[in-house]
Amino acid sequence: MNFVDHEELADRQKRQVRKQKRDLFWNVMTGLVILATATLIGYLAILFSNPYIGLNPFPPPTMPVLVDLSKPTQIPENFVSPTPTAFMLPPTWTPTPRMTETPKPTATSTQAPTIAPPLGEGEYPFELESDPVAMAGTVFHTDGTCSWQGIAGRVVDMDGNPVPNIRVHLQGVYDGKTVDLTTLTGLAAEWYGDSGFEFVLGDKAIDSTDLLAVQLEDQSFLPISTQVILDTYAACTRNLILVNFKQVR
Repeated sequence: MNFVDHEELADRQKRQVRKQKRDLFWNVMTGLVILATATLIGYLAILFSNPYIGLNPFPPPTMPVLVDLSKPTQIPENFVSPTPTAFMLPPTWTPTPRMTETPKPTATSTQAPTIAPPLGEGEYPFELESDPVAMAGTVFHTDGTCSWQGIAGRVVDMDGNPVPNIRVHLQGVYDGKTVDLTTLTGLAAEWYGDSGFEFVLGDKAIDSTDLLAVQLEDQSFLPISTQVILDTYAACTRNLILVNFKQVR
């Protein structure tokens, strides 16, 4: 005789039902994943075939329309060409010529140099420290003789300190010849100090009146002192003219 355990049979049925429910759940989830995958593949295929479709949240930029230049452009019959407006050029600019050093002439002359009119007192940053002094050249050139003539001096600032590298310009007429010479302060420091300068005029002392002028200039050849008119003397004790400048402002 066979006996049936009804309790065990009921437990088996319950486990079978639970298993069926789990299988149904996973089957549904698997179907949803397959459906979502198919939908995504279809969506990507649509975007690939037509990226400008409205379903694309990031459409590519619109390309400009190409113009076909091979076809002639149709001009409307009532088109009126605009009248060109003449463009007026500005007046021609004339540059100001830069002041250049006058080349040294070779012709002889006995005419006095052209002296520029001086500015008012205090217009230049440098002025004469004292009146020019005629003295024996051997005061500075102790080993020299009287067989030469020159103009020399120095330049100092407002505190009396030497100012080197100032351009010194000498021009005029000497011994019947035109003179146009330049030098820098400090080149004759051996005899006249750190800002000394010197011009050698000739190998003999002669007399002249108001034929030579010396002036300080900047690096642009513009005057920074008044022109100092000088005389020379044939006396051996006065063959050197000393001209000293001092800064006043």
